[in-house]
Amino acid sequence: MRKLMLLASTFVTLAGAAALPAAATAPSPVATPVTFTLTAGDLSISAPTVSVSLGSQVVSAGASTISGPLGVVTVSDQRGGATTWVASVIVTAFTPTTGPAVTAIAASAVTYVAGTVTEVGVTTTQPARASLAGVVPVVNGTSTGLSSASWNPTISVALPAGAAPGVYSATITHSLA
Repeated sequence: MRKLMLLASTFVTLAGAAALPAAATAPSPVATPVTFTLTAGDLSISAPTVSVSLGSQVVSAGASTISGPLGVVTVSDQRGGATTWVASVIVTAFTPTTGPAVTAIAASAVTYVAGTVTEVGVTTTQPARASLAGVVPVVNGTSTGLSSASWNPTISVALPAGAAPGVYSATITHSLA
């Protein structure tokens, strides 16, 4: 009986050993590439879109100048990285709303002075003052990241001697490059 028990015990031990899995090997590592994309934002400019009055003055026999603030102009550069931009301006002639168009005041009689620029993350420079006879750069910006710049320009119009009385109007257009 003892032999039978020893034989049965050996059989159970061998059967248990056979049921054990073979020594496990570690699985190979799996690499997963991961990416993301950063897209550049916009470069934009905003300026007043409602009519702005430069004031009024009495007609003069001599030449004179009328000036006033245009309102806040803002450049927002959300492109990221190292960027540059140039804000430019062009103006139409100031023409009277009534009366002959020959009394128009040429765009070359208009000057634009940006004045103090509030800078956030950007360095700006202003080119020499010039008349607005064509597209004229008024503020240049250089940035190394997200930035903005704002200014409230003064518009001056050189009035010729004996300019006809009336309401004169023009359009000032800002652009970016």
